[in-house]
Amino acid sequence: MSFCHQVKISKKSQYGLRALFHLAGKKGFVSVREIAEEEEISSDYLEKIFFELEKNGIIKSKRGPSGGYALAMNPGKISLRMILETLENTFDLVECVDDGCRRIENCPVAPVWKTLDKEIKEKLELINLKSLIDKNYE
Repeated sequence: MSFCHQVKISKKSQYGLRALFHLAGKKGFVSVREIAEEEEISSDYLEKIFFELEKNGIIKSKRGPSGGYALAMNPGKISLRMILETLENTFDLVECVDDGCRRIENCPVAPVWKTLDKEIKEKLELINLKSLIDKNYE
């Protein structure tokens, strides 16, 4: 029996992070087909992920024969928190963290959830795409 939803990183976010990692290792624009093949991700699904990443300014696209996708900013500016908050519907530890619960004032564990949620988000902010590439994170 569970009293709160699990904190779980979706396949969508895992695939998105792998694709961003791939883009960070390339110069210029890269086709969705190339990334999908190398990362073994459905190109249709990857297009949907890229749509969200582009809408939030993490990647940019270019049409044409030499087109594709590229990072829209330096990998050091793309935090894991930014990626996860873009690709997950919500990234709260528990549903009540955003004060959406009518019982929040009387909940004995709400302060703990809020503290943990804040600490997780702060840690995710410190880890960026560059630190993942450099394997320099803790």
